[in-house]
Amino acid sequence: MQSAKLLGVIFQSTFSFVDHVDYVLKICSQRTCTCIYLLKQLRDQGLPLQKLHTVFQAIVLSRLMYALLTWGPLLNVELVHKIDGFLKRSFRYGFTNKLITIQLLLHSATEDMFCKMKSSNHCLHPLLPQDRTLN
Repeated sequence: MQSAKLLGVIFQSTFSFVDHVDYVLKICSQRTCTCIYLLKQLRDQGLPLQKLHTVFQAIVLSRLMYALLTWGPLLNVELVHKIDGFLKRSFRYGFTNKLITIQLLLHSATEDMFCKMKSSNHCLHPLLPQDRTLN
């Protein structure tokens, strides 16, 4: 078996995520094409850029962000460029209010996860090292 899809993430036997990234970008591109008309109509009707960004995030970025902490750290340079190219085109089309990169999304997801893990009632909290106090 070369690859398996588990909870929406395509795992390859080589621990490469080429198939997953290609699949996600295909879905995101289809969603972008489908929602271009919607986004253009909303923009032409005077919807502020921040609201357009929210719609884009709900329709497209949410799919890209799904399980990012699982596959994101294992991306090679080629895949990073492929994803960043898609995000750059989305910015040029005016669907986002700032240029987003996959590294920025991964950093944000990592920070969010560790902030949640710091809560004592989080299931992963016991796996964190003990806090050190400086004397």
